[in-house]
Amino acid sequence: MPDFYEINARAYFERTNRVDPAPILTPLLRHLRAGSTILDIGCGSGRDLKWLKGKGFKPSGLERSPSLAIMASEHSDCPVSIADLFEYQPPIHYDCILLIGTLVHLTKPEFPQALRSVMRMLKSGGIMYLSMKAWGGSEKSEDGRVFQLWSDSELRREFDRQELTILEHSRSRSLLGNRDVWLGYILKSGQ
Repeated sequence: MPDFYEINARAYFERTNRVDPAPILTPLLRHLRAGSTILDIGCGSGRDLKWLKGKGFKPSGLERSPSLAIMASEHSDCPVSIADLFEYQPPIHYDCILLIGTLVHLTKPEFPQALRSVMRMLKSGGIMYLSMKAWGGSEKSEDGRVFQLWSDSELRREFDRQELTILEHSRSRSLLGNRDVWLGYILKSGQ
């Protein structure tokens, strides 16, 4: 849904850039080496880029919305590329890739292709953090966005198919203070 995020870039940035990502990202730190390269796909406001840079990592972002990409880069002082996940040609293979709510608008049949696209950007044995909205089916928000909702068992089946090992799993309320429940996974790609 690039149109929503481009049209509402400033409001989205303001709503998300001050949220502390520590509850989501701190568990990831024990799986990364100092100086690891990290690609935040769908980096939005750049909040997570800024936090990770402050922890000594080498983060960069990927964002479809040109306006959000500019704001994210300015906010985080990190490089942010403007491209679609399916078309992006990364300059390197990354130690870690973040997909924090990035794939929530894809239909379930599109999800495996997205995972394959992401995995081609990841080093062998690399780490991925992925979060998706919980439950099942789909929902349409008041602003018109459609979200796919996933059960833990559905996601685990997809990870098995892609030979991704679950290192950690979490279930938490949205950091934005709404009623959403998120499933978070720290995953490791095949050796």
